[in-house]
Amino acid sequence: MINYQGEDFTETEFYGREILEAIQLTNKFPTPKKVLIEMLEEMIHEQFNLIDKEELNNYIHAKKYVQTLTEDEVKNLCFEVKD
Repeated sequence: MINYQGEDFTETEFYGREILEAIQLTNKFPTPKKVLIEMLEEMIHEQFNLIDKEELNNYIHAKKYVQTLTEDEVKNLCFEVKD
C-alpha cells in the first residue's frame, strides 16, 4: 500500500497511469512482462530531463513494481489498468 496525501492506494492504483501509458506504447495487449519492463525503462530514459523528479520517480517505481510480479500477474495488471 502507498499512502499519498492521507489516502491509501495499491501499487496498481497508484502507478496505473504510468503502466497504462507503457502498455499503450507497446501495441501489445496484454503486454508480456519483459516488454512492459523494457518500455518503462525506455520511457524513463526518454523523459529523464523532461519531467520533474517526482513524476520520474513514479515511472521508476512502476517499473520496480512490475518487476516483482509474475507473468500471470502482469497479464491481470494489464486488464486492471485498462479498465
